[in-house]
Amino acid sequence: MLKITFLASGLGPSLHRLLLLTLMAAALLLVGAAPSALAQQSSTPDYAEQVRQLQKVIKMQQRQLEAQQKQLEQQSKMLQSLQEQVGGLMKAKTAPVTAPGPAAVATAKPASPEPPSDWQGSFALQGTKTRFALGGFAQLDVIYDSGAITTPGDFVTANIVTRGATKAQGSDGKTNFSVKATQLWFETRTPVSHGRLRTYVSMDFFGNSQSTDPDFQLREAYSELTKYVLGGDLLAGQAWSTIYYDNACPNILDYEGPSAEVGQRLPQIRWSRALDDGLTLKLGAESPGDHAIQGADVLSTWPDGVVSLEWLHGALKFQGSAIVRDLRASRNNGPTETAVGWGLLANGSLGLPFLRQGDNLTFSINYGRGMGSTINDSPPDAFYDPTDNSLEALPVWGYYLGYEHKWTKALSSVILYAALQVDNLDNQPADSLHSTQYSCVNLIWQPTSWWLLGGELLWGEREDKDGASGDDTRLQLTTKFTF
Repeated sequence: MLKITFLASGLGPSLHRLLLLTLMAAALLLVGAAPSALAQQSSTPDYAEQVRQLQKVIKMQQRQLEAQQKQLEQQSKMLQSLQEQVGGLMKAKTAPVTAPGPAAVATAKPASPEPPSDWQGSFALQGTKTRFALGGFAQLDVIYDSGAITTPGDFVTANIVTRGATKAQGSDGKTNFSVKATQLWFETRTPVSHGRLRTYVSMDFFGNSQSTDPDFQLREAYSELTKYVLGGDLLAGQAWSTIYYDNACPNILDYEGPSAEVGQRLPQIRWSRALDDGLTLKLGAESPGDHAIQGADVLSTWPDGVVSLEWLHGALKFQGSAIVRDLRASRNNGPTETAVGWGLLANGSLGLPFLRQGDNLTFSINYGRGMGSTINDSPPDAFYDPTDNSLEALPVWGYYLGYEHKWTKALSSVILYAALQVDNLDNQPADSLHSTQYSCVNLIWQPTSWWLLGGELLWGEREDKDGASGDDTRLQLTTKFTF
């Protein structure tokens, strides 16, 4: 009896099954050989060939066992490598984060994320810290005048015809369609050290107010540094005058506004700073290029100086201002004559929530000498008297009062009256402007933030120095789409 023993410690189940099959094959060969030996007792049994076959089988099985052993070793190495990687990841997860070294910073691709902002509707200029916004509105005015006026698109009462009115000027009534009030603006904001840089540009189509044809004009174009110069804001460019107060502007449809409203858009430098108790101080040096001299050529040397003080207190928004002007003129290239112009202004708004939420009063009063060109109706600042070659500043005063009532959240009305008067000199021409009146009442429906529809009834009158006068009643229908 042949006994074969094979030690296979550490091998898997597949190897055990292979060894078992090999031993069974060897046993069958031995069993098959025994009967042949008993039947042929007279001859010598031949086991050599059987042993060779068995050795071949054993060698083949050994080679297969060796190959499988190599595979097991490779899998064991792979498993160990995976365990080391998992351990490294666990250590990296719990390790503190450290800043990259200089080499990593130098080779890293710079990121340019969009700067965060709460400025609704703006978008970033990629690669910069600047944000940009674009807007405006498209407006159509349908206007009917019952009397003669030379500004068909805006209600300038100083341009009401007082003598010799023609049918072309509207003496028999006239209807006009105008899109001149349409506006477009864009604005940028850029954070800088200790403040912010803001730029603003706006335009409309009122370049020529004597016709209803659209003529492009620049309204505003300025830059402003906030909280940068001595803790205040610095503005440079073309903007509303420092004496203009937006909070006193009534909610009316007429492009011009009340005849006695003060404020122009002109080049200037302005510094302003918020003080305590709701006070803001504003100092301006403004272009003298819009001075108006009757009877001579306008000259200019020094800018207009303006100081304003704004006060916000509860429902009251108020601004008081003073302006000083250097008036200069020459007739036929003769000697230069000078005069000092000045003016005092008080304007603002007062909320009336006890009547209805949103109700308010808007008001303005002004008086001065040589400040006429700063007012909407633009009487002359001074008169050049050729009899004695003198220049004298003209006294002027004006006011307006408006009341706005909110019928509903979307429906409102304004009723307003304004007056302006110039104290004429004896030697001024007879047709010189003496006084104007301006009044209006409207109904405005604004169901959404982007659409407005309204109607407005206006009446105005102009009176000259010699008593000649003219008046006009205007009906204006307006639709405006804001974007």
